[in-house]
Amino acid sequence: MLIMSTALSRPLTRSLTYAGALPFLILMVPGLPFFDAAARLSAFLAYGAVIAGFMAGTLWGLVQRDDEVPVAPLIASNVLALAAWASLLLSPGEIALAVQFCAFLGLLAVDRHLAGQGLEQSWYWQLRLRITGIVCLAYAVRIVLG
Repeated sequence: MLIMSTALSRPLTRSLTYAGALPFLILMVPGLPFFDAAARLSAFLAYGAVIAGFMAGTLWGLVQRDDEVPVAPLIASNVLALAAWASLLLSPGEIALAVQFCAFLGLLAVDRHLAGQGLEQSWYWQLRLRITGIVCLAYAVRIVLG
């Protein structure tokens, strides 16, 4: 297993996090030459569901570190991941986008709660705040532009 110091893992985490936002930013741009509008929206929603599920899973890792596990973040993360997945069962459009938008805000709220309990490092909370802002901006643009 490859292990790295915190001094190296923080920049890597930041880089991977921002790289993970690139598909949202690319797919929010109208008129991409290699996607028609419907494919672009479907790809955006599919990627959003995957990332929301991934982010929900990271919350499980945070709360499992101690012997006493807070139940609310576990339940909330599952509900939010399922909401993001369920959005894929809706007709692709503003409602599906809004459901995922709310899921990302909900995940951020759970992260904030965990940060307040000292279960997240402050630099990670700041990163989550910035990246969620970027992702939610991409959702807002998609909702407005259709």
